[in-house]
Amino acid sequence: MILNVYTIIMLFASALTGILAIPAWFMSYRMYAMWKQSLHAEAKTDIENKSYLLLLMATVIVIIKLLSWPFFYVTLQSYVPEIRGAMCIFGVTQFDPSMSNALQLLKPLVFFLIGGWLLLNQLDRRAETSPLFRRKFLFLHLISFMVIADSVGDFIYFAGLKTEGSVACCTTFFDLPERATALLPLSILGAEYERYMLPAYYSFNVMLVIFMAVSYRGVRNIAPDKNNIMGATLSGAVLAALTAAVTIFAMFEVIAPRLMKLPYHHCIYCMWQYVPDSILITALFIIGVFLPCWALLLNMLGRHQETDATLRTYIMNIYFAGAVSLSASLLMVTLHLALE
Repeated sequence: MILNVYTIIMLFASALTGILAIPAWFMSYRMYAMWKQSLHAEAKTDIENKSYLLLLMATVIVIIKLLSWPFFYVTLQSYVPEIRGAMCIFGVTQFDPSMSNALQLLKPLVFFLIGGWLLLNQLDRRAETSPLFRRKFLFLHLISFMVIADSVGDFIYFAGLKTEGSVACCTTFFDLPERATALLPLSILGAEYERYMLPAYYSFNVMLVIFMAVSYRGVRNIAPDKNNIMGATLSGAVLAALTAAVTIFAMFEVIAPRLMKLPYHHCIYCMWQYVPDSILITALFIIGVFLPCWALLLNMLGRHQETDATLRTYIMNIYFAGAVSLSASLLMVTLHLALE
């Protein structure tokens, strides 16, 4: 184990959330099973009172886990000087690539689910009779399991990292002609694919911003049909997924090399290291594409006669925040490219 202050904080956060998630996993399912619409008012009140401690535990878990995803990379960055051959975070991940790749997939998934649960919980609290009570605790049951898995993965991964041995530099992976981020665009766009990557990046990002800006006003005026709202939120989520895919390829192939002023280096981890505000660009982009997906998730889980008006307001606000976040990321990239 490479022991420093970042490791201690990371493992403490993982231990705390993992320990809290175990009783939350059991208790959330118990609350889900106990709550029935046929219960009389006193029984519902008693269950709600018992759920306050669980909701407090859940709040602690979700706040820490929301912060632990970016802190995971901060911790890996602190290991770069300690591991021979590592020039950036990517080199550190190559010490145990299977576990690091699993965690890098699991952490954004946990982040996304937690964000969705926070919105669902807030929507239920705005209603008078808690119509989403069972749904939010069943959802919390799933999240608790994911948090336990994430915490266990953190301990396995960080405990196994050592300073002995050496790892491959990121150039041996990201700068080879047969790199994954180049092969797919090459097969679709041809040998001059780099010419089309930046226009594709702007096209999809601008389309998503326009969609969310229009939807910010449009959701209020959509006919009160569940299928209409579902169609709008599903369209936004699909467009967000396509935008994310295009942006990931563009970041590696075009944007990162230009921001770093290293035209033949395609490592996004190095971009975070050499261009610090690119971390904010990435964070704003992630929030910008997650928000329309959260709108879809909230619409799927939060639909109820009692929450209809509030749900529309939430979806409108989500789209507004998404348009602002994605526009800010787009503007920062544009300023960098204009000033290079």
